[in-house]
Amino acid sequence: MRPAGGTTESSSVARWRSPRQAATERGRRTRPSEPEAYGFVGSIAAVAAALAYLAWAYAPEPWLHHIGVTYYPNKHWAVAVPAFVLVAVAQVMVLYVASNFLLAPPPASFDTISDEHARDPASSSPATGADQPVEPISDIGIDRMNHLMFGDEGSRFIQFQEDGLD
Repeated sequence: MRPAGGTTESSSVARWRSPRQAATERGRRTRPSEPEAYGFVGSIAAVAAALAYLAWAYAPEPWLHHIGVTYYPNKHWAVAVPAFVLVAVAQVMVLYVASNFLLAPPPASFDTISDEHARDPASSSPATGADQPVEPISDIGIDRMNHLMFGDEGSRFIQFQEDGLD
């Protein structure tokens, strides 16, 4: 008798197999794809480069001469290159934030309130409770946002301005 699901394995829990494992079990031999091979070689090369860097940076010079390594850069670069990379990354982050500030409209611009891509909220549906669907994405109007943030104080401020009582 076969278990439910059509598997022929003796255990009650079916074992998960990758497509490569399934093909190998069926007798077909599969080769790694080109990106897999490049990824494997790249990861091995990165680990080897990191180990060589650490050996060069931390091993004393007599030990390096003993194993036959006589031509290598000055140890000053073991500190200078990582420091340069950290400073460069910090500068890129600062320049990225600064460019966003420069490209953003000023706070008093009407573009910060609404633009040509704004979506009006959909009209309310008659459904209530659990039957009510999720509303589509839309922008919140400035009047609703002011009411949510300031309550009645915002409307009183507008009233004072209309009466000339700043």
